[in-house]
Amino acid sequence: MVKAAPAVFVGIDLAWGARRPSGVALLGEHGGLLQELVPAQLWGTDEDICHAIAEQDSGHTLVIAVDAPLVVPNDAGERPVETEMRRRFARYHAACHPANRRLLGEPPRGERLCARLAQTLQVQLAPAPLLREDCRVVFEVYPHAAMVRLFQLPRVLEYKARRGRSLADRREQMQTYIHLLHRLPAPPLTPPPWLCNIPHAPAELKRFEDKVDALFCAWLAAHAWRYGGEVLGEASTGTIWLPALHTLQQ
Repeated sequence: MVKAAPAVFVGIDLAWGARRPSGVALLGEHGGLLQELVPAQLWGTDEDICHAIAEQDSGHTLVIAVDAPLVVPNDAGERPVETEMRRRFARYHAACHPANRRLLGEPPRGERLCARLAQTLQVQLAPAPLLREDCRVVFEVYPHAAMVRLFQLPRVLEYKARRGRSLADRREQMQTYIHLLHRLPAPPLTPPPWLCNIPHAPAELKRFEDKVDALFCAWLAAHAWRYGGEVLGEASTGTIWLPALHTLQQ
């Protein structure tokens, strides 16, 4: 029997604008553990992102989870999926920002990336990957809400730069984030060495958090493919995939 090629799981913390870098992480499964194929990096253009993925692509299963709006038909306001996310997660401070074409540009960055992935890597946009089947898909996730749900957090982790948040507080919250990555349910993640070094400078911490978010998105891609989850929204107006409720005793 010919052994199937290993699946590749990609997480992208996509910058909404083209001028800022995006975090990209790539994972493969070895001996039941998820491990980085290459260290997470920051890339600028859609072409750079696709090239980084292509270098690790096995040609078979490729599952890409993106933290960014991928379907944005509305010119103003917010998508129905964001309304639903706010209803479910606002109490945890983990609701999504509104997404519309006036805010994101024409076309939005996520739509441009999906078109490039389809053209260069034959990856199709979907609400979620096929469960444990050979597929090449990209789908939308939201790490803040996913983390709240996975670990039943009382509120979102506050590691992002916001008014009133000190650098020391952000680094402490990032340490909590990293601790939770060590405790992710199946498939378990082998934390990469670079997670041990949380930067002290604000600019470097921003770059670091983009890579950590991408790493978590890559884990979400693997979890979605292996165990499924919940899809909010409709394909025509935008969807967000979330993990189902779990205990940490998996």
